[in-house]
Amino acid sequence: YDDGERELRVAKRLIRKLDGGSSDSFREGDKVEADYRGRGKFYKGKISRDRGDDTYDIAYDDGERETRVAKRLIRKLDGGSGGDSFREGDKIEADYRGRGKFYPGKISRDRGDDTYDIAYDDGERETRVAKRLIRSTGGGGGGSDRLEEGDKVEADYRGRGKFYPGKITRDRGDDTYDISYDDGERETRVAKRLIRKLDGGSSGGRLREGDRIEADYRGRGKFYPGKITRDRGDDTYDIDYDDGERETRVAKRLIRSKDGGGGDDKLREGDLVEARYRGREKYYKGKISRDRGDGTYDIAYDDGEKETRVEERLIRKRERGSSRSRSRGADDRLSEGDKVEADYRGRGKFYPGKITRDRGDDTYDILESARRASRSGSSGPRRARAEARSSRKGTRSRRDIAAGRSITPGRSQETGATGPTTLAMTMGSARRAWKSA
Repeated sequence: YDDGERELRVAKRLIRKLDGGSSDSFREGDKVEADYRGRGKFYKGKISRDRGDDTYDIAYDDGERETRVAKRLIRKLDGGSGGDSFREGDKIEADYRGRGKFYPGKISRDRGDDTYDIAYDDGERETRVAKRLIRSTGGGGGGSDRLEEGDKVEADYRGRGKFYPGKITRDRGDDTYDISYDDGERETRVAKRLIRKLDGGSSGGRLREGDRIEADYRGRGKFYPGKITRDRGDDTYDIDYDDGERETRVAKRLIRSKDGGGGDDKLREGDLVEARYRGREKYYKGKISRDRGDGTYDIAYDDGEKETRVEERLIRKRERGSSRSRSRGADDRLSEGDKVEADYRGRGKFYPGKITRDRGDDTYDILESARRASRSGSSGPRRARAEARSSRKGTRSRRDIAAGRSITPGRSQETGATGPTTLAMTMGSARRAWKSA
């Protein structure tokens, strides 16, 4: 080896030719990446001096300098063959433990000796995976993943799991970046894995908090509807399912979006909305007064209240024009106060009532119109129960039959109606009066 080491009986599969002799030579001024002090991590820089013995002095982009760096610890940044090299953060598929089956993941570390550490999408990790066991899934368009100064991005502020919009102000050259956030905050040396580009064709495939989705619950092969509640920043998400279940760190490959590209779901200033005031369960009508740019909004409610930085998941759009033209789509929306008919306890019979509360998860509380129904003669749940009780009361018992009494069901003495019992009492009193006379 160039550093003086020797090795015997090296298998052919572990050796590769260096082609083009002179093309492998570095020149002063070449942009390179070098393994700083041989620690296994590459940093960007420039060849400042060729020592003539296959060692070079390097001026790194972050201001550091290093002398007599061995050629084997340096790789060119610009050049056609550079595309075959994997970079930290690249999305790949790798043959897990060399068993012949490839699994998706991401390069987490470049060891500098054509082996890589990999973080798989299913949570597994593997170190020092040979390059021959890895294949790229980027489809040649990897350049779009490259972050540059001035790029508009979203970044996981201090690694807390929530992304905020901003701009790259400095590329540190070691896959970390300085960011100036839109709300005025600044952060230095943010790892690339915590940053995602805002503009670009691929952004459409990105899932955001609040998105309506379907997910393969626990990877069992069946998809259930729900909503993204948290973006973990590593292509895994927390999900609230519509049936009340929750699941954390679901891989992106197990999730599919339900909004078929509908850009209308984006909230804008001036939009008429309903929001859950202070995170409570009840929605109130209002208008978006300010878009904070970090997925939160200021709202001016119709009743005069104001609220700032309301999360997008607590807001839903109201359809425009529904107050003037009652279209079919608008009629499908239920609101508090609406007069409705509902299938009482799912027994197959509908009764009139009123929506008293919208729970926000497509379920509603209903107040039956029992009093109005009793006046108008229509039936309701309470009326049905009352009729059942009165019919039971109207049934003749053995004691009634023995005493010669009869009860007519559903007739009340309060109404002044005469039945067999009342008539018998009148005739008895008349006989007693005739005898005494």
